[in-house]
Amino acid sequence: MADPSPNQLVSCPFDKAHQVEHSRLHFHINKCKKQHRNSQKVTCPFDSTHIIGSIHLDHHVQTCPKRFILDSQKYIMDNNHRPVVEVQEARSIQSEENWDDEHTSTYVPDLEKKGPHIIRKVQGATPSERRKARMEGIANFKPLE
Repeated sequence: MADPSPNQLVSCPFDKAHQVEHSRLHFHINKCKKQHRNSQKVTCPFDSTHIIGSIHLDHHVQTCPKRFILDSQKYIMDNNHRPVVEVQEARSIQSEENWDDEHTSTYVPDLEKKGPHIIRKVQGATPSERRKARMEGIANFKPLE
């Protein structure tokens, strides 16, 4: 049996009256599982949308259509089916510069040298002083070209 399309309606395994789109079934199952805590249903180990009665689990595990995922990996005995990717050695690049030996200070911007394209936010001032500084910054503002 093929998987239903994402928009196809499927029945909830806990309550057959619930019709849910297949793409939303995971979310619905999590909600319904909380409402049916005492049900004797368990989740299939191969597909979380397969909810079956606990007494039928052994049979379902043997016949589950999603079991091929496990079987296809389990029974590969040789390496002929696995791709082999050759790893190339990293080339060493010779360079004269050594950033570890350079002693430079960290960047400290000079706030007084900010251009007219930057409006400074004044800190530690009263609201009226901040408003005045903001209005002066807007009046002097010149966007970068």
